[in-house]
Amino acid sequence: AEGPGFNVFCVDDGKLSTTAVGVLPGITRRTVFDLCAETGLAVAAADVSVAALRQSDEVFITSTAGGIMPVTMIDGIPVADGKVGAITRRLMATYWQKHEDPGWSSPVRYP
Repeated sequence: AEGPGFNVFCVDDGKLSTTAVGVLPGITRRTVFDLCAETGLAVAAADVSVAALRQSDEVFITSTAGGIMPVTMIDGIPVADGKVGAITRRLMATYWQKHEDPGWSSPVRYP
């Protein structure tokens, strides 16, 4: 599962999955893999269907413009308890902290 300008991740039993093939090769998607490696979270590229997303503990999307964004409903039905999950919150916080780290970002100077 993916969108026109974003990638989709799901979390089940503490493990993250995102679609493996034919997807947008997103920079933020790659960053999530890096953050998972850094923080000890398991992540895999696999077959992720919409049905699997509906049954997940957590779902989030990634994009350059928005970073990591939680998904709490799919087709009007709550994902799990309908709240942002702990792993999604943790990755969101870590992702935005990295924006201040010169090893993870480069300043863009405008004239």
